[in-house]
Amino acid sequence: MAAYWLAAVVDSADDAIITKTLEGVITSWNPGARRVFGYTADEAIGRPVTMLIPEEHIDEEPHILSRIRAGERVEHYETVRRRKDGSLVDISLTVSPIRTADGTIIGASKIARDISARRRAERELNQSRGQLETVFNNATVALFVMDGRQHCTYMNPAAERLTGYRLAEVQGRPLHHFIHHTRPDGRPYPLEECPIDQALPQNNQEQGEEVFVHKDGSFFPVAFTASPIREAGVPVGTIIEVRGTAEEKRAAQERERLLRLEQEAREEAETIYRLGQVLSAELDLHKLVQAVTDAATELTGARFGSFFYNVLNEDGGSYMLYTLSGVPLEAFAHFPMPRATDLFGPTFRGEPVLRIADVKKDPRYGKNSPYYGMPEGHLPVTSYLAVPVLSRSGQVLGGLFFGHPEVGVFTERHERMVTGLAAQAAITMDNARLYETAKRARAEAEASAAENERLYREAQEANRLKDEFLATVSHELRTPLTAILGWAHMLRTGQFAGESAAAAFETIERNARTQSQLIDDLLDVSRVITGKLRIDVRPVDPNSFIDAAVESVRPAAEARGVRLQKVVDTGVVTVSGDPVRLQQVVWNLLSNAIKFTPRGGRVRVTMQRVESQVEISVEDNGAGIAPEFLPHVFDRFRQADQKTTRRHGGLGLGLSIVRHLVELHGGAVRAESEGEGHGATFTVTLPVAP
Repeated sequence: MAAYWLAAVVDSADDAIITKTLEGVITSWNPGARRVFGYTADEAIGRPVTMLIPEEHIDEEPHILSRIRAGERVEHYETVRRRKDGSLVDISLTVSPIRTADGTIIGASKIARDISARRRAERELNQSRGQLETVFNNATVALFVMDGRQHCTYMNPAAERLTGYRLAEVQGRPLHHFIHHTRPDGRPYPLEECPIDQALPQNNQEQGEEVFVHKDGSFFPVAFTASPIREAGVPVGTIIEVRGTAEEKRAAQERERLLRLEQEAREEAETIYRLGQVLSAELDLHKLVQAVTDAATELTGARFGSFFYNVLNEDGGSYMLYTLSGVPLEAFAHFPMPRATDLFGPTFRGEPVLRIADVKKDPRYGKNSPYYGMPEGHLPVTSYLAVPVLSRSGQVLGGLFFGHPEVGVFTERHERMVTGLAAQAAITMDNARLYETAKRARAEAEASAAENERLYREAQEANRLKDEFLATVSHELRTPLTAILGWAHMLRTGQFAGESAAAAFETIERNARTQSQLIDDLLDVSRVITGKLRIDVRPVDPNSFIDAAVESVRPAAEARGVRLQKVVDTGVVTVSGDPVRLQQVVWNLLSNAIKFTPRGGRVRVTMQRVESQVEISVEDNGAGIAPEFLPHVFDRFRQADQKTTRRHGGLGLGLSIVRHLVELHGGAVRAESEGEGHGATFTVTLPVAP
């Protein structure tokens, strides 16, 4: 029966009850052990008890077993064990030896109690005590804790500073023995113990004012608040909060001053931020500095303000501009720019702010010529404020200057606000300058890109013209050569005789002259490109080379059925030039006109003196020139249409040679046409020889 009741007690126990051998092997495991550790009896019995012990506590088991073997009992041993899920549990162990009937120790019984809740409560209590101690020790108000007999048990560092006593000097004794000897009503304090029900008759909070005596004997007024400390509703002590009223007043005044400064600083920051937001949107430098000057003048209450700032021109040179606020620009129009005098120099050098209550009494005032003080007609300045404007790199961008005719107008707050505004202005000015630089760089980049595009297109066009020119040269040189070879072959094989042979020789000769002219044009272009084309300058009568050119092209004109007219000034006039090259100019213009004029058309050459120049014009009523091609008519290798190469022949070099030869003679050539089918006029102007 006793064994039954014992088993029932073990099974119903909340604690873990375990038995083990002297080698630490588990031999029994109750339901309480399962609740504490999570293992079932089948999972635990037969396994070493070390499965419950964390590694950092593994050395505890040999020590416990050695005590059991010695017949000792281990009671209330608090430690940590591991549950089946790996979590740790705080437990209290009681381990007893198991003996046989003859007293032999064969194992051990272990009772493990889960104390996690208690440990957690203790930790929370210790944490609360630590926090409370931290609050008490760091409190700026003096705190005293009294027991039920009104003996002091604790005073914080603030209380020690207030009274001059250390806790050890007053602990366990009535506080009023030290800090006062009379009540506020004049009656003496009793020196015997004062129970709490007498100190706080109503067991409620009490407030009042007293005069304390410092340890050094000095008196000082205080205000106190006494509150009961209760346990289970019963008062067991008192906590007294004491504040020095004089110090409190000073602290209140200081708090008020700090709050005022904080409010002012917040308002200043908001104002500067708001102005900075407005300024940051302005990228025009001159508008920006005017806005800064206006804002700063308004903030300081100055009678007038100015902003002198440096500007870089396109060449990188620096010059100074200024803005004014509060007065028109005309008020300073007749005064020179400020120099780096003793008064202005510090600001222009980026030195600290200058705030002067009366500038006329400042030792730096009136030291520089030519005025030695305020120039005549200058606005009256007594209060003076000057703030440098510095970039992020430390470069001096300019200076803000403010004046007022009254004394001491500008305050430290004005100085702070303008300094903050100057910092905002410097950032925005830097941004404005960067914007201007970026805008110029972008414009330059766009211009460079456009120029590169133009050069690229010109290169493409030149490459195309080169290919066309090479094809034209090949065709033009091969055409007369083919005719020469064909006719020469027929003559050599005897296919022609008599008049037919003479016609063949004439054809060969004509084609040879054509090829010779093509080669001459190529050589002239080569000389033009290399700068080796030379002219033999002498006085020349224009009629002479015009007549020679007309006679040389007349056979071609008659062969094509084109009327050739000449209208020249018969007055005596002379030009300076090379007659051969000038004849080449007229010949080229006439040849072109004849080539592009249909049968029955007309080509006319005229010469006249116009003031100090001679004008030679070649006019035809032939194919004309399209408006889009007219600007390129004198370019090398340019022809209006590739079909003209096949219909009319030529390399497109003649007009280019004409322009170069005319310019070598100090003249000019121009082309005019009303469009295709309306003919063209080429006019050469040459200076009359002195």
